[in-house]
Amino acid sequence: MREPATASDVSRRRGPSRYTLVCLGLCALILVLAAVDLGHTESRLPDFPSYCQRGEASCFNAQLSASVANERAAQPLQRQYNSRAWLYAFAILAIGAVATAYSLRSNPRTEWLRIFTNLGVTGVWIGIGVIVVLVTTDGNAVTPPPAPLLMLPVVLLMAAVIGTLIGRSEGWAEPSQANEVRDRVLHIGKLAVHVGTVGQAKRSRLEELARWLAATAVTLTAITGVFALAFVLAQPGCATNGGPPSWSNPIDSVAAVAAIGGMAAGVGALILRRWIAALISLIACPVALLFVLASTCAFY
Repeated sequence: MREPATASDVSRRRGPSRYTLVCLGLCALILVLAAVDLGHTESRLPDFPSYCQRGEASCFNAQLSASVANERAAQPLQRQYNSRAWLYAFAILAIGAVATAYSLRSNPRTEWLRIFTNLGVTGVWIGIGVIVVLVTTDGNAVTPPPAPLLMLPVVLLMAAVIGTLIGRSEGWAEPSQANEVRDRVLHIGKLAVHVGTVGQAKRSRLEELARWLAATAVTLTAITGVFALAFVLAQPGCATNGGPPSWSNPIDSVAAVAAIGGMAAGVGALILRRWIAALISLIACPVALLFVLASTCAFY
């Protein structure tokens, strides 16, 4: 006689939820916008025709001069697209973080390992796609920058590894069918344990972790705002030809690192129901980075 399907079997057979499909659609839309932006940026390069015959001695010099002029014209366009590429990458990571947090809240703890496993698989496929994109666009005048592209699979793989290690240490593994009878028999005992000393200690550790994540998220968000404000005020403006002072060069990197940490802590605070801290970090950090990118004339 066929055994009835368990809740875990039903969850495995169930397709992606509507919320997951919406997040995937938004990520795909951002990738399409990034590709269109890349093509539009490269089309802004001026044409450098070379009128020469291959048999002429001056043909090589003419082609070399045209190539050098093309590279010089592509440099400012490449810098501007690099800034926008970071914005696209952070937008995709923000959508992925919100989708992961929603999946963790809407699924039982026994399904969390599967969620982090899916993150790892997604990171591997994105890494393969990033390598293909970098190889195929290597000879173009304006190319996708490797750093923001490689950041996506690296962050997903790190999240998958960290989540899997935490899940195994906390015992998130899904119980087997052989243990279901035993779990039902010991259900009253488990409730007593959770109400008792062990359960109280576990809740206190979670509360301490939630407070730490909330404080970290708010602190890193404040650091991001301070460094972003300092960087924006140091920029000379897009209408001038002068460059920013040398002391402002590492500030945008510090703001980006602090923003990544603040958003990561904000996702953890969101999972542990620290709504205010999560809302502050997940909104303020991307907005601060957007102002940093705008001050570098990335959208000029």
